[in-house]
Amino acid sequence: STSICDQGLATNLLPLLVGAQAGGTWTAPGGGAFSGSYDPATNASGNYTYTVAGTLPCAADQAVVAVTETSSPNAGTNGTLTLCANSAPIDLFAQLNGGAQLGGSWTDPSNSPHPANFNPAVDPAGSYTYTIAGNSPCSSSSAQVEVTVETAPVPGISGSTSVCSGDAAFDLFLLLDGSPDANGTWTSPGGGVSTGVFDPSSSIQGVYTYIVSGIACGAEQATVTVGVSVGPNAGQNNSIVLCETQAPFALISSITGSPDAGGTWTAPGGGVFSGTLDPANVQPGNYTYTVSSSSSCPDAQAEVTVSISASVSAGLVGDLSLCNTSGPVQLFGSLGGTPDIGGTWTAPGGGAF
Repeated sequence: STSICDQGLATNLLPLLVGAQAGGTWTAPGGGAFSGSYDPATNASGNYTYTVAGTLPCAADQAVVAVTETSSPNAGTNGTLTLCANSAPIDLFAQLNGGAQLGGSWTDPSNSPHPANFNPAVDPAGSYTYTIAGNSPCSSSSAQVEVTVETAPVPGISGSTSVCSGDAAFDLFLLLDGSPDANGTWTSPGGGVSTGVFDPSSSIQGVYTYIVSGIACGAEQATVTVGVSVGPNAGQNNSIVLCETQAPFALISSITGSPDAGGTWTAPGGGVFSGTLDPANVQPGNYTYTVSSSSSCPDAQAEVTVSISASVSAGLVGDLSLCNTSGPVQLFGSLGGTPDIGGTWTAPGGGAF
C-alpha cells in the first residue's frame, strides 16, 4: 500500500511490490486497463492489480497495490494590504486570495509567530506569511500578504492671529503649531479655494482651513483664524528711475498698492518733503511716506527709492558758411552750448553722416 499526495507527481507502482517480476500487466480498480504509473491528477485511489502470466502448468500470479490519496493543504494566493497608521486592526486571512483553508499559522516579516490580526499602530509593514502544514506525503502550503502602512497626515495644530489692514501679506502655514505636513491645501472662509497667503489689504478675515489628505488615510485638518483691524495703509515700497529733465510730479503716484491720502513725506536724511518731486532739484535716495494711525494699529510707512539720471545734451543749433574750395570741417565745433561727445550725425534727408 502507499499514500500519494493529490498534488504530487506520477508514481510507478511496480517498485512497491516486493520481488515482483517485470513484464506483467496492470488493471485499475473496476478492471480497466492501467499503465502502472499512478498520476493523482488523472487516477483515483483504490486497489491496482498487477498480473504476471504463468507458463503451463503454472497459473498466473497477482499482487495488489492499495493507493490512498492524501489531500494537499491550500494556503491561498498572495494578497496585498495598505492601511493608515491610525486604522483599526484587521484580519490578514481575509486578504488572501484563492480559497485559503483555515487552520494555518502566521509569521511576521522577521519569521516570528504572529496572530492573524494586524495592528498598524504597533506591527511593522512587510510580508506576513500564512502556512498550512501538509499531511505526509503532502508538503506544506504558504502564501503571503504584503502590508504597507501609510503615515497618518499631520495638519499641525490650529492657530490664530490679529493683523492690521496695512500689514504686509504673510503665509498662513507659518501660524500652524506642531509639525504640519507641507503638501496640504487651503480653503478660505466659506469653503472657497485659498492660496494660503493672507493679504490684510484684500483678504477676508475669518477661519482658513488647512487640509492634508492621504491614500489609505482620511483627510485631517487644522485652522488658522485671522482677525483684521482697520489701520492706515501707506501702500507698498517701490523703486523708480527718473531723468533730471522730467516734469515735477506727485511722488505718491509711484507707491504701489492703495495708499491712503493725507500722509506725510520725509526726504533722504529725514528732512521734510512736500510730496512733489522735481527731478531737476531734488537728491536721489529713499523718500518715506507715513500715514498716522487712529486705531491700535501702528503708523504705516512705505518707501520710494528714487534714482536720477543726468540728461544728455546735443548742444545748441549752430550755423556754418563754407566755400566750396575749403578743406574738410568738423561740424561738432560749430554746435552752440556744451554738447556731449559720443553722439551720431544724420545728413539732410535723414541719411547717415
